Amino acid sequence: MNMFIPALALLALSAAASAQSSVFFPPEYERAFGRGSTALLGGNSTRTQLVYAQPFAPGTVVFGIRFRPTTAILDRAAFTADMAIRCSSGPLVPGALSGTFANNVGSDETVVLPQQTVNIPAFPANRGTGQLAEVLFTTPFVYGLNGNTNLVVDIQVFGRSAGASWSTDRAFAATNGRAATHGIGCGAATIGSTSTGGTYVAGSTVDITLAGAPANSIALLLPTIDMKEFAPGALLPLDLSLIGMAPGCTLLVNPVAGLFGVPIDANGAASFSLPIPASFTQAGLGFQWMYLVPPTVTNPLGFEITASRAVWIGPEVCTPFYQYVWDLFDANATTGSNTTNSIPVAELIIQ
Repeated sequence: MNMFIPALALLALSAAASAQSSVFFPPEYERAFGRGSTALLGGNSTRTQLVYAQPFAPGTVVFGIRFRPTTAILDRAAFTADMAIRCSSGPLVPGALSGTFANNVGSDETVVLPQQTVNIPAFPANRGTGQLAEVLFTTPFVYGLNGNTNLVVDIQVFGRSAGASWSTDRAFAATNGRAATHGIGCGAATIGSTSTGGTYVAGSTVDITLAGAPANSIALLLPTIDMKEFAPGALLPLDLSLIGMAPGCTLLVNPVAGLFGVPIDANGAASFSLPIPASFTQAGLGFQWMYLVPPTVTNPLGFEITASRAVWIGPEVCTPFYQYVWDLFDANATTGSNTTNSIPVAELIIQ
């Protein structure tokens, strides 16, 4: 009988692990990159308090959290971070947080990760939004049993190893939207964008531009709102050299929207215009684009592909659902700066 009890315990643990799921906040950033920040893992001594309003049902168990670096045109090396994390069910809602960290903390505060060294993996420039750094809690946290409805994740980074390079991806409040190049192409052609009639907002016209392509030919434009999966369950990126393209040709977007032919002029330039309806709401939406260009002398067997252009149509709105308080210089700070309509993107591992 005594031998049977450990076996039952192992079965219970296995069942719990298989029942785990995750939720991404804010959800519109799961498949689109946001803007960079030195919060969280972006600094050598930081304190960051993430607060979520009613993220899931009371009694939900939180087992860990995942973070993502933002868009990059260079690979990011692996490093280690000296970290500690506490969770609680807090009394103050996003939009009304205190600049004093302790005021946002609930009575059920739990040290879910005692101070320790955490390995942060390398992140290549050519990656999708589904690649995140995972931090598992040593003590799971049970949310909402004290009657408060706001999940508080309080993260201290006391130091990082030499060579650390990280910019925390985040939702960021701004009147305007934004655009950034992500990844590394496999040819001479480059992608860019401009916005007229407003900076990537409702009522503007966004032009997705191409330069350095073979003159007087046709490029193929891949638009999408998904930089996470090539197909259900198959995470991006996709190595296109496996289907005959040159080494280093990498697909960074889901091609489900199809291809659009765009003429390339005598100067090797092209442009595709997208009018944004004036009725576009404040929910925000991320678009991603890549160009396929005809073969060149360096790649006579197949198309080449540019980097990706990530375009976010603003304004971005987080309150009253999410907010964070931060100090970028002192992991032991007792007070920090409030944000408005802004929070690092994160995936919570729950059951």
